[in-house]
Amino acid sequence: MSKPASITVTETEYGDQESELLASLGLQRGSNGLISWRSDSKDHPRNWTSGRKVFDTTVIIFLEFFVTVVSTAGASAAHAAQADYGVDKVSLTMAFTFMYNLGQAFGGLLTPAFSELIGRRTPYLVSSAVFSLFCLVVGIVPHLSAVWIGRFVTGFTSAVPAVVTAGSIHDMFDGSQRVWLVVVWNAGSTAGLCLGPVFGAYIASACGSWRWVFRCSAIITGICFACLLGIRESRSSQILKRKMAVLEARGGSVRNLDWFNPDDAPDARTMVELAVVQPLRLLATEPIVVMVTTISAVSWGIIYLFTESLPEVYMSLGAGFTRTTSSMAFLAFLPGVVLSFLPRLWDQRVVRKGLQRGEGIQPEGKIMGFAIAAPALAVGLIWFSWAIPPAAPRMHWLVPTAALIPVGFAVNEMAYTLSAYLTDAYLVYAASAFCGLAFVRALVSGVMPLVGQQMYPALGANVAGTLVACFALVFCLAPWVFYRYGKALREKSPFARHSLESHLKSQIPVRNEVDAAP
Repeated sequence: MSKPASITVTETEYGDQESELLASLGLQRGSNGLISWRSDSKDHPRNWTSGRKVFDTTVIIFLEFFVTVVSTAGASAAHAAQADYGVDKVSLTMAFTFMYNLGQAFGGLLTPAFSELIGRRTPYLVSSAVFSLFCLVVGIVPHLSAVWIGRFVTGFTSAVPAVVTAGSIHDMFDGSQRVWLVVVWNAGSTAGLCLGPVFGAYIASACGSWRWVFRCSAIITGICFACLLGIRESRSSQILKRKMAVLEARGGSVRNLDWFNPDDAPDARTMVELAVVQPLRLLATEPIVVMVTTISAVSWGIIYLFTESLPEVYMSLGAGFTRTTSSMAFLAFLPGVVLSFLPRLWDQRVVRKGLQRGEGIQPEGKIMGFAIAAPALAVGLIWFSWAIPPAAPRMHWLVPTAALIPVGFAVNEMAYTLSAYLTDAYLVYAASAFCGLAFVRALVSGVMPLVGQQMYPALGANVAGTLVACFALVFCLAPWVFYRYGKALREKSPFARHSLESHLKSQIPVRNEVDAAP
């Protein structure tokens, strides 16, 4: 709760003893009478030691990386499980892949609001424990229903690191440090997509059963759970809430325990409005959100499409590839993922020059990486599609493999740049925009393997791949649309306009280039 802004409180009104007590807890009373953090408090996450920040950040980023690995490992497991269940491939793909992404779609809608109410640490612990348990269910219970249920639940819980990690990074870091950590986190997620098929194929081959893919996943996420026990709560309002409870327990030591709590639990109707209705409203009414969501979902879903088509393509090359060794082609995406660190240098240069000129940086000024990624995706897909049989029956396997490098760059760069664009364009509504994006992206990713199963055999690898490349060619128009019409669309949008007005009223002036880094 808070007091009217007109009320001012002097330190002597409450006494030096109170000030000393508050200072011992890293707190102070402001001129408005509210208790808040001292800037030098060691308990505030921004002031934690480097060792503490490194440990906590490493654990949560690895959790996000690994649950993404498990998502695309489902395609390999589905193929290997045909002998055990004796059902058609479509049903198994639905069970192993679509159900995981369906769970992640709904988890992505509900998790953000939940994490704001109770903090970061508890959702991480609960999600990793439940993820580990239901991986074990899939890997042990000999009924297909266990796969349907287990993959949905693990997908639902995988949404926690997917949507909460950015908040944890924001809690602990500011300025340019946060930028690079978000880049690492985003790159780790994309790398997880690419490594999942390799993980699934080689674990199943080495252990003699696809079930070991999920047993190993249960073990690894169980270890993550143990490591997560060692992290600290990073949401500063939750830590402050605990300190206020300590002050309250001391009786009258401190009078007037007023403080600003942004995590007050709203009523159920408000929760539904914020968690479900508002994200869907932005999806339905905002042209920028529709464009960004469509491009991000399709580009991300291409990796899932490849989980079905890529092994078949490489086995057709006649170079001795088996279903297991063909999964190694996914490693070709990784150099492209690493290349996406380079546009961040350009972003920082743009911001630095803008600050030197005293100019504000428009969201459209930081999408140069997307302008490069869109044609890179089109070129990579067309190159790959026509360097494979039957159009190129004698082509060396390294030629199509090299084409996957620009695809990896494009997928990762689009995910990062478009997410950043939504943040810059919608500010206080960014979380709702992200929820809608995550929901659609997860659903599209779940459908893509099913599309690949039907499209590639029906059209042939060359035509099917070219059809996918056509989407990427259309996306090449998007950077021009953003540059030309982005500002006008934001000015016409009630969400973006109100968000900018609120931001300008409450922002803290930028003090230096580091704080203004993208």
